[in-house]
Amino acid sequence: MSDADSDTDRSEELYPPNKRTRSSVWAHFGFRKRDGVVVESESPICRECGKHVLARGGNTSNLAFHLREHHPSRYAATEKASKKQGEGSGRAGPAQPRDSAQPSLFTVLQRKKKSDRFRENQEEEITAAMGYFIAKDMMPFQIVETKGFRALMEKAAPKYKIPHRKYFSGHQLPQMYLKLRTEVEQSLSGAQHVAFTTDLWTSCTGHPYMSFTVHYISPSWEVKSACLETVFMTEDDTAENLSRSFESLLEEWGIEMGKVVCVTTDNDTNVKKVFTELPVTWMSCFGHNLNLSVGKALKIDRVDAAIRACRGVVQGFSHSWKRKRALTKTQAEMNLPQQSLIHDVVTRWGSTHAMVSRFVEQHNAVSATLMAEKCTRHLVLRESYISTLEDICKVLEPLSLFTDSLAGETHITISVLKPVLQHLTEFILKEEDGDSELVKKMKGLIRNDLQDRYSRENVERTMSVACYLDPRFKTSFAEEASSVVTTIKKEIRMSIEASAEQDAPIAAAAREEAVAPPAPTENTTAPRGLHSLLKTITMRRQQERKQATQDQGSTEEEAMSSEVAHYMAIPTIDSNRDPLQWWKVQEEDMPRMAKLAKKILCIPATSVASERVFSASGHIQSPFRSNLKPDKLNMLVFLHKNLP
Repeated sequence: MSDADSDTDRSEELYPPNKRTRSSVWAHFGFRKRDGVVVESESPICRECGKHVLARGGNTSNLAFHLREHHPSRYAATEKASKKQGEGSGRAGPAQPRDSAQPSLFTVLQRKKKSDRFRENQEEEITAAMGYFIAKDMMPFQIVETKGFRALMEKAAPKYKIPHRKYFSGHQLPQMYLKLRTEVEQSLSGAQHVAFTTDLWTSCTGHPYMSFTVHYISPSWEVKSACLETVFMTEDDTAENLSRSFESLLEEWGIEMGKVVCVTTDNDTNVKKVFTELPVTWMSCFGHNLNLSVGKALKIDRVDAAIRACRGVVQGFSHSWKRKRALTKTQAEMNLPQQSLIHDVVTRWGSTHAMVSRFVEQHNAVSATLMAEKCTRHLVLRESYISTLEDICKVLEPLSLFTDSLAGETHITISVLKPVLQHLTEFILKEEDGDSELVKKMKGLIRNDLQDRYSRENVERTMSVACYLDPRFKTSFAEEASSVVTTIKKEIRMSIEASAEQDAPIAAAAREEAVAPPAPTENTTAPRGLHSLLKTITMRRQQERKQATQDQGSTEEEAMSSEVAHYMAIPTIDSNRDPLQWWKVQEEDMPRMAKLAKKILCIPATSVASERVFSASGHIQSPFRSNLKPDKLNMLVFLHKNLP
């Protein structure tokens, strides 16, 4: 066919095919009419150039190619219309865009890629949540393979594939450990001083461990604590080996011995020897001391006999369901609280007090229950024992309020120790006229033993300084205020000297590299607003005071005295206020005393933090998980204690 034959008069009217068209390219092609009927052929005619283009079977590939090669602007408009509005169809004219269209392959692939990315992120979040669940709640790794857990996950996340337990033990939790360890290290690096607690314990497998917790005050004046290590003791727990373990811990965590203020432990002989020989203050745990002091009172022959008799009756009820049932019935008849008797733990005076107190409360019901049967009448306690048990309750009841008072890890406790001890020795344990001889003897033993345990010179000094630095107390509990002030100045002087030695290399390097302060840049603008104006005024005033102090040749001793006088001039704050937040506000006016406060107030009064660690460790390395390796146990304990 010649070009002349193939060309058509462009003014000739063309019509779309009779069948429904889907492609928008038909808007640019059509057919002639003959005798009023559209004559379709395999070569529709281009409306732009009048050429015939082969399109067998209605295939539009050649039509689109023709537009792209000869009429690119029309082709671009057609593609744009196809992407935005979809394919169109029509019988009475050019094809019209459809309201909705089948997405292109590219669009489908993009959606699938986005969906896969979302699913992958969601799976990572679920896996991380499962790792947190295992670590924080002390779950065994095997829980991810149990039927119940899998059934739960099948309902909660049907498309999620649960990783194997070895993935969590060998990958997920070790990654969590490394990340959390880095965060703890970064937090510790901002602490000027730290204190430790430690304790020895034995696992269910008979392996000895030593736990270490660190306590410090952050730059924002918040009490922080963390469990650093649960060390497997491969050798005997001699003082030399314990000291080596502590020094290795400091080296591993990059903590200088000079930053360590105090170590709080129980009264174990070897542990005590280690930390009394190191250049740190050793503080005995208040809870342990109170337990030992009360224990001495409970060893009085008359007291011990009454407690043994009470314990025997309680055991008799614990081993007999029939007696328990009869006791409940008797309690209901006597209008007494229907409560079971409590069995004590011999080494914990608090549990002994709970047992005796409950027995005294239920004495009438217990006696009536035992008297109901001839074979149990011999178990009824005689009146002398009941009288002794009542005296025991009278002594121990007030002390029970103090068992957990100093065990917190989120607030300061060392400053409260001196007021609590004075309250115990001068009020709670004070002998009164109405006390029986037994009560007076028990109070005297507990009071004297507590006083002896806190009679060490460095311990007394630490307690006094801490109490003075607490704005709730100041000199309220000091025997001699002038002596405490002298001690405070001495501590400040020592702290300044220690800081000067540590900062000397840094200061020398700074002087060598010192340059003139940069001139203000063109972008520097004057502060606007009341807040900025007040800030500028305050900074200028502080600079003037500092310059005036330097011009007057003020010595460090005068500066210390000025801060102490300023501190004493401020009234004490309410007992329910946070002393650390008070110091946060006053730090700028009293920088030397604030630095000493951060150093002293971080000391914990008890070693309960370490005891909580080995309690958690006992749940982690249970008889069902006795094959846990020491490194794995250390990792799990670290995660459990330090995860938020």
